Amino acid sequence: MKSIDARNPSLTETPMTIDRRPLLRQAISFMAVAILAVPLVVGIPSSVAAQSDRSGRVCSTHTLRGAYGLVSTGTRGIGPGLIEQFVTISMVTYDGEGTFTAEGVSHGQTTGVRRGPVSGTYFVNDDCTGGQTTNIPGVPPLEDNFVVVDDGREVRTVVVSPQTTIATANLRKK
Repeated sequence: MKSIDARNPSLTETPMTIDRRPLLRQAISFMAVAILAVPLVVGIPSSVAAQSDRSGRVCSTHTLRGAYGLVSTGTRGIGPGLIEQFVTISMVTYDGEGTFTAEGVSHGQTTGVRRGPVSGTYFVNDDCTGGQTTNIPGVPPLEDNFVVVDDGREVRTVVVSPQTTIATANLRKK
């Protein structure tokens, strides 16, 4: 390979060599840190990551107790091959023992406005994740997964069943 010698601007023949030792030392250092960090990250309890309760408590069914305002939006199946967009607002009351009731209104793009009470059951894991089943008259039950955040003052949900419903909801304690 031809290169220009800084001391002598004429072209000279010099072999091109790259010292890879500093790069190899960096890679080995990075791998050592990564190998040491994995057990530390894996060893952190999931309740620390999921729970924002500064007192160190873990979640339980009792974490959800009282009235929560809900807003939800998504799409839902309304017949074979048919879906509609919808929005919902309601007041959900959790009893702290695994059951809830809700009173609200849902507005579907095709079905229009639906009102009325619903009820269901729920559970909360110690890592502040959980789930609930909502029984709505005239439709299949909704199965949600959720996370409890902000010391139990908020709940974030996603519908996981039926497959034809894709929706999320946010609940905030009154």
